[in-house]
Amino acid sequence: MKKILIIEDDPIAAHVYRKRLEKEGYQVTVAGDGQSGFDRLIEFRPDGLLLDLMLPKTSGIDLLKAIRNLEFFQKFPVVAYTNAFIPQMIEQALAAGATKVFDKLTMTPAMLAEAFRVNMQVEG
Repeated sequence: MKKILIIEDDPIAAHVYRKRLEKEGYQVTVAGDGQSGFDRLIEFRPDGLLLDLMLPKTSGIDLLKAIRNLEFFQKFPVVAYTNAFIPQMIEQALAAGATKVFDKLTMTPAMLAEAFRVNMQVEG
């Protein structure tokens, strides 16, 4: 069973995305901030990551850069998303190594599931 880590500080959003990904057959775990998310990433060794870009303690962009510096995580799928109205943030996330970036206002759980399905086939 493929594993996905969700790093999201909004417990309602994390719950919705977790349930959808579990329905798709993934083993899912959640971390609520950037620092605990990084620690959980090392411990859990997921096959994919759902990353909120606006996080407490460590920003999603900084976390993404740190993740991509680790050999084990250089190529695995990272689906990032944000509700920030900062166009440069999407560009920064892609430059830092995000596989796909969504706007929270338009992303649906189905779109999220499809992004992992497509990208985990390529990576796995």
